[in-house]
Amino acid sequence: NMAKQTFTTGQVLSAAQVNALQANDYNTTVSTKTASYVLVAADVGTTIVQNVATANTVTVNTGLFAAGDTLRIQNIGAGIATVTAGTATVNTANSLALPQWGSGILYFTSTSAAIFFPSAGAAAAAAAGSTLIKRASYSAVANTGTTFDGVFTSAYKNYVMTVDNANSSTANLLNFNWRVSAATQSAATYQFSAMTMSNGSPAVWTELFRGSSQTTASIINLGSSTTRFSTAFFNISNVGNISTSPHIYGNFLSSALGGFSWSICESLFLADGLILTASTGTISGTVSIYGLAI
Repeated sequence: NMAKQTFTTGQVLSAAQVNALQANDYNTTVSTKTASYVLVAADVGTTIVQNVATANTVTVNTGLFAAGDTLRIQNIGAGIATVTAGTATVNTANSLALPQWGSGILYFTSTSAAIFFPSAGAAAAAAAGSTLIKRASYSAVANTGTTFDGVFTSAYKNYVMTVDNANSSTANLLNFNWRVSAATQSAATYQFSAMTMSNGSPAVWTELFRGSSQTTASIINLGSSTTRFSTAFFNISNVGNISTSPHIYGNFLSSALGGFSWSICESLFLADGLILTASTGTISGTVSIYGLAI
């Protein structure tokens, strides 16, 4: 059970060394990681196991491996593990994102290029439609907010966020900001608006709130007491894959009103997370974020 070995001219191998090399054909060296990882030259011929609860990456750089070298990548953690091209080029016919229990072979065609061959199970999981990336429940959280970092990656072009049983301690708005590398984006570039339909006859659409050039954006009206709850469903685009304006659009329902809201940020940045806050008081609820394979 060992990694690739280097021998010198005239070296005599012991029986133990030969047995170890033979065993390596059937039992490769395993290296388990608990965070995002950058491959090194010593990883050739081994198995990299990602065991991370949140979205993470395995980065491939140039000048470390030779043509014909291989290594295996397995994901046993709850977070999506994405094989990411650093300075090297990585191609695949399927997805570079490995769901939990997914695996694949990284095969190098040169010192600067590789092909990733995901296992049949990993490819099927990536093409299944939606994958739960993170779910979190919170109770009476103050308006300092709840963060969801590292949930948006190049694995998906679009995401869905659901907000269930969102209660508030007082009449307030559920706000959000985009996050980049665990830093909140609070420049005054957020544009947002929300519409609701009245319960009268005839029903009339009216604007609940709007904002222009704000440092945060509002997406849900949480009502006036803890007995009033909201359920919302949002589409999230232009995050985690290209440097462009991220935006969010969706609808919300509560015991007395419902409608839709949207927000777009004028700044160009690679959003990989978000933070939810209350305009006043505290909030409770459950948030789920899914990646959509297309």
